[in-house]
Amino acid sequence: MRYILFVKDDCTYCTKAAALLEKKDLSYNLVSFDTEQESVLKEIKAAYDWKTVPMVFYKNGSLTKFIGGYTELAAELGDG
Repeated sequence: MRYILFVKDDCTYCTKAAALLEKKDLSYNLVSFDTEQESVLKEIKAAYDWKTVPMVFYKNGSLTKFIGGYTELAAELGDG
């Protein structure tokens, strides 16, 4: 089991999401998008009808579930 965070470097909530996972001692992968990759991130956000970053996913074996953003992650982990 692990989490995957799609983030941008200048995003406060992205930093908070990573810090929350670290605080809970949960493993995660960070996928950081820079301005040159904005079109890729835009397509991913459109696929999930999501407007902001971070985009948080939970992966367990072959199952991948979209959680939402920081607020949804905090609520799922009982920290919100």
